[in-house]
Formats: sequence, structure tokens, C-alpha cells
Amino acid sequence: MPSFTSLVLAATGLFAAATNAQFNAAAKTNVAIYWGQGPNQLRLLEHCKRPAVDIINIGFINQFPDQTGSYPGSNFGNACYANVYSDPKTGQPTKLYSQCPNIGPDIKACQQTYGKKILLSIGGAYPQNYYLKSDTSANAFADFLWKAFGPVQTGYTGPRPFGDAVVDGFDFDIESYISPAPSGVSDYQTRGYISMINRFKNVLFKQYTSKSFYLSAAPQCIVPDAHFATVMKSAWFDFMFIQFYNTPQCSARAAINKAKGTGTADISFDTWHNSPASLNPNVKLYIGLPGAPAAAASGYYLNPAEAQSVIRRFFGRAKFGGVMVWEATYDYTNTVCGRPYGGIMKDILKALASGTSVNTANCGGTIKRRRATLEERREEIRGRTRGNRDAR
Repeated sequence: MPSFTSLVLAATGLFAAATNAQFNAAAKTNVAIYWGQGPNQLRLLEHCKRPAVDIINIGFINQFPDQTGSYPGSNFGNACYANVYSDPKTGQPTKLYSQCPNIGPDIKACQQTYGKKILLSIGGAYPQNYYLKSDTSANAFADFLWKAFGPVQTGYTGPRPFGDAVVDGFDFDIESYISPAPSGVSDYQTRGYISMINRFKNVLFKQYTSKSFYLSAAPQCIVPDAHFATVMKSAWFDFMFIQFYNTPQCSARAAINKAKGTGTADISFDTWHNSPASLNPNVKLYIGLPGAPAAAASGYYLNPAEAQSVIRRFFGRAKFGGVMVWEATYDYTNTVCGRPYGGIMKDILKALASGTSVNTANCGGTIKRRRATLEERREEIRGRTRGNRDAR
């Protein structure tokens, strides 16, 4: 009879973390989350205090220079005031938020105190009209993001929305959809991304060798993915945070239904694993799951027992890297087995790594509704915070 790990937390408590915890990109037990779009979300730092979390993707840079005609646009939910940068040529306001006062300090604390890797996510599900017109504009976009969010460049006087904080890499959550396709850009879903990604990997990252930088993607579970089918064969990715939800024919829910004999479709993890998923032969594939029932379309949420059965099935695959959870706020407020959903995913991963499992019997979920602070409510009333949320 298999043993199971205890769900009793260590004496340090749920949110106590080891200082400068060592990140292992090659591990099979990493948990990644997305932050920046949650309703009444907590500061980034609060999620970095969680020992279960290894990677946090900040989302999103959701509008591209080819569409704005200037700087790209950003949306980090309630983390920014309404102030934006002005176009240096025209003086007109852009869509790039300039005052996100806590994100920069939080990034540095996340990295230095809690050992987290912080990636900046590009794209998202809203709006869906972004694309790259050419390899030239793709490279220019990469150069801008590197100057604005990468290591501080001597002589650079342009935007630095997060101050002197330096992200650990860039995530591509490309979900564009334009009908009809832009004139002369029928390949808008893939054009330019190979150049942009390899610009980061082969040129920009090599300018700063004192730390490691990472590249990731968050494709849909369908194979081939409309945005990454060709890109992944010629562009370098360290991680693939595959969204195994909201798509019935390849989701994690399909795996559960098939196991129960109530469906014929199955999760597409092995198809991803066995295909040339990335120029990087050692790319790590993450099983992406919604962190609560409300985080995805109805029916795609897996309870801990269901999640464990799916994760166990693929844990032994060479490219398996861990679990991605959408999204931080939904995850944090979904208490299962006495802790946030992402914490249970970490327990499951660590247990499987040790040859055991987690006892998920009688492990229901309770959704905690976090009330907005007085200051957050005031900012909403004043129109100083963004109201848009990316439902993914």
C-alpha cells in the first residue's frame, strides 16, 4: 500500500520562506503561477512569500508597438495607477503604464529574499488584435523590452515601469485572433516571433552574463498550436506552460473523463512530449491547470485527487517540469487541504518525486473572497486603477 505525505505544514508556517531558495530550472517539481490580472489581487510580494511557488509570470504587455504606433501597452490590473508614458515624438499619451509603485520593489524582494524567478508575460487573451508586422519590428520590440525591463542600460533614458528591477526573462502567452486577418499579414499568428525570441536568446541575454535569463511560452493544448506550431521548432524556450483547460479535446478534464469511461478524448501531454516541442531538446513541459473553478470555463477545474492522477501519469516523462496554475488570486483564495491550490500542487509534485502520494481524501475546497482594502476601493472610484481582467 503506497504511503502518503503529510499535509501538516512545517513550523515556519504557510508563508514563511527560506531565504534565497535555490531555483532549479531542470526540476520536475516546480510550480509556476500568473499574477497581474486577479480581482482585488494582493501585491506580488505576498505570492513570493509562498514556499510552493517557484516562477511568477507578470501579465501582461498586451498591446504591441505595431498597433499602438508608439510604446507597447501594459495591463497589470490594480497594481498600476492611470498615469502613462508620453510618446517622445508626439507628446501624446501611450498605453504603457508609468506608475506601478510596488511591482519593482516586490520583484527585487522576490528574487533576493525568496529566490523566485519573475518573468514578464507578453500577450494575453485581451485584446486579441496584436501582431508583429515584420522581423525588423519584432527585433525592435525585443530591444525595447530589454531596455525597459531588463538590466539597466547606461545612457538609456526611456521607460522603466518597474524602476531598476530586472525581470528574469520573458513569457509569450500569444492568443491573438483577428478576423479577417490584417491586410498583407495572413500569418499574423506566427510572423516575427522566431526573430523576437531568438533576439532575446542569442543577442540580448548574452549582453549580461552574470545571471540566467529564461524564455517561456503558454500555448493552448491543441497540437499543432496555431501560434507556436512553427515557432517552437526554430525558437528557444526553456519552459512551456501548456494550457490544459478551456479546450475540450485535449484538456486535463478530458483525461479524467476518459479514465472514468465518460469520454473518448484525452489530454495531449504525450503529443507535446513526443513532438519537436522546442529548439531546446531539454525544454520543460508544465501541466497548466486553473487554480479555482472560476479561473476557467465551467468544468475544467480539477480537484486535488483528479489533479494528482493526471500529474502522476506524466511525472516520469523526461520533459515534465511541473505545474502551471492560472491565476495567482484564484489559486490563493481557493483553500484545499488547508492551503492554497498551488500549495497542494507542490505537495503532489514533491510526493511523486519521492515515490509517494498525497492523501487527498476528504480534501474539499473553500473559496475565500478577499475584500478590497479601503485604499483599493478609493482608487477604483477615482478611476486610477485598471478594471480590465484577462479571463484567459
